[in-house]
Amino acid sequence: MSERRPPAPFALSSEAQRLEPLDGASVLVNVVVNLEHWTLDRPMPRAALPAPGGLTVVPDVANHSWVLYGLRAGLPRLAEALAPLGSAVTVALNADVIDHYPQVADLVEARGWEVVAHGVRQQSIQSYEAEEPVIAEALTRIEARFGRPRGWLSPGMNQTDDSLSLMRAAGLEFNHDWMVDDRPVWLGTDHGPILGLPYTLTLNDVTTYQVGLQPDGTLEDRALRTLDRHTHEAARNPLVMPIGLHPHIMGVPHRIGELERIASAVASTVGVAAVTSSQIHDWYAAQVPAP
Repeated sequence: MSERRPPAPFALSSEAQRLEPLDGASVLVNVVVNLEHWTLDRPMPRAALPAPGGLTVVPDVANHSWVLYGLRAGLPRLAEALAPLGSAVTVALNADVIDHYPQVADLVEARGWEVVAHGVRQQSIQSYEAEEPVIAEALTRIEARFGRPRGWLSPGMNQTDDSLSLMRAAGLEFNHDWMVDDRPVWLGTDHGPILGLPYTLTLNDVTTYQVGLQPDGTLEDRALRTLDRHTHEAARNPLVMPIGLHPHIMGVPHRIGELERIASAVASTVGVAAVTSSQIHDWYAAQVPAP
């Protein structure tokens, strides 16, 4: 088997095609809220509290409760904190959320947030016997509630060798998993190009607080310093600033103030706009058509 390679040719971001701003904004802030169902029937994908003795336990009550708290109490806080951005928020949604937590789906609809697919439940695609049925089920179930999703963010940003081709064959227009640039890039598949939208591990509450164990205030500090730097760089060429959020991480009382201040800065900074994933796709594709 030949060496695996990324699905886009390598290029320096500094040599990218010059883009026109989107309605006067050169820094496009893409807030992505991950809304997930972590089943009690399997080991939890991530643990805030490991079981005693290093065991893997099912059901994992402690960590399932942690995530449920996020949906029940954290999400309403998070929604209020993001209110200054209006409807310019993207939700990466496990399809199971629609049936298990219908009030969450109602909140998403009431806020007018965009929905992109995030699998069926919070489970890596490599753990399934077949990938195509998972993509089809997620899209069908989300479409029945919110309309057909245009894009996909994989649980854990994990893919197989076939993921992008299967997603494109299913009609998806963009994917957030290949986090290789501050601007979108066209990704090649056997079924034609799909747009790779920026996402982030550095402005992401899970990698900051749960994986990186950084002190409270770190995400706010990173976001505001990134916003300042991007505002400077965007004078040369507009770019995208993604922020990845999870209600059980950021929707807690001791961190929600960080998010309020981030949203306020985004809403009040000249040349900066909050946008959805589809808006980024349409803005970029209109200027850099698919190869």
